[in-house]
Amino acid sequence: MKAKVNDIELYYERYGEGDPIIFSHGWLDDCSVWNSQTKVFATTHTVILYDHRGHGRSDKPQRDYSVQALSRDLYSLIRMLRFEKVTLVGFSLGGMASLMFTLEHPANVTKLVLVGTTAKMARSIYVLYALRYIIPYRTFARIVSRIKMYKPLQEIMRDNMSRAMKVPKHVAYKCMEEFTRNYDLRNRVSGIHVPTLIVVGEKDLTNLRASERLNREVKGSILRVIPSSGHSVMIEKPEEFNQVARQFIEETVEQL
Repeated sequence: MKAKVNDIELYYERYGEGDPIIFSHGWLDDCSVWNSQTKVFATTHTVILYDHRGHGRSDKPQRDYSVQALSRDLYSLIRMLRFEKVTLVGFSLGGMASLMFTLEHPANVTKLVLVGTTAKMARSIYVLYALRYIIPYRTFARIVSRIKMYKPLQEIMRDNMSRAMKVPKHVAYKCMEEFTRNYDLRNRVSGIHVPTLIVVGEKDLTNLRASERLNREVKGSILRVIPSSGHSVMIEKPEEFNQVARQFIEETVEQL
């Protein structure tokens, strides 16, 4: 399905019935990264998956790929779906958008699940940032696809590359420039007061430290480290991720 959101159309999918959960994917991904979560959570909730602008089957404009723009898209999608409150599950770039959305619209968020995300990109990303000038885009996408995983199977790598190559070069690089140079919520995340779960892979070396910092800054947040997993924990360790996320989502606020 397509939803008219701000100046573009976003692709989204809807499953199940119940309190809504919106899953937000990462950079050079699309909503199919949540395939292992959809059926599990749709048994008890309305599950919404969507593709960010520039990704998957959503429109791919020439400009405005800031995290702020992604947060605005999310807000418009929620309004279009007529949800008053939602649980947000955001992975990587989707987690950045979910963080910003929660800071700007806390009354609309029941719970927040952050997966392999950060309030500010680590300096190590600048090595990858520089590579875009000296290697072909397909090679760049292959490198990104590989470092998302700890020990990726060949089939998983094919899926990663397929998703990445659906993202045009201009979108990939504009997104990267925005979340590398212009995104910084370090001084704001302590203002998050909704129940928050932070999930990170043990081998996600960049985001492990970032997740630990988020855990310290977001009062009352819960940190769960998934063993033997890299960045894309919901793909590499779906059963472990689903168990941790579902337990958190199903708990009442009073129990947290």
